[in-house]
Amino acid sequence: MAGTKTNTHTIGIAGVKVVKSPEKIRTVLGSCIGVALYDRVAKIGGMAHVMLPSSSLGKGDKGKFADTAVDWLLDDVLKAGADKKRVTAKITGGASMFGTQVDSGIGDKNAKAVKDRLSHHSVRLAAEDIGGTKGRKMQLDPGTGQVEVQVIGADPKVI
Repeated sequence: MAGTKTNTHTIGIAGVKVVKSPEKIRTVLGSCIGVALYDRVAKIGGMAHVMLPSSSLGKGDKGKFADTAVDWLLDDVLKAGADKKRVTAKITGGASMFGTQVDSGIGDKNAKAVKDRLSHHSVRLAAEDIGGTKGRKMQLDPGTGQVEVQVIGADPKVI
């Protein structure tokens, strides 16, 4: 639609980004977990693209690991003006893209690590769309808190 272009930011692996409505954030996931945090009242939201469950597993950007990425994302969402009591989470991804024999169940491990970290911070997990064998696209609208998820080859849905 001409004239109604919304600025949508795309993040990659280990990316962490916070925006205010009407901006949106999106990413594409396989075994990685996309973590969306938002405050619908403040219309602020953020997303992290988590690749591995724990920073003890290696070196790299803090956005790469569930423990450090969730902490960073929550901190940035609060700095942008969100109220911790209203911050809600939605997660997606965690697919077993090549079978658990090949990927050691990394998608499941990522999902568990993200959930554990959200629980540690007392952030409510409102919805999830995880697992399976196909990648997904994910987009957060911080104005509504809606996360659009599209499993590759399927119609998009809102969680």
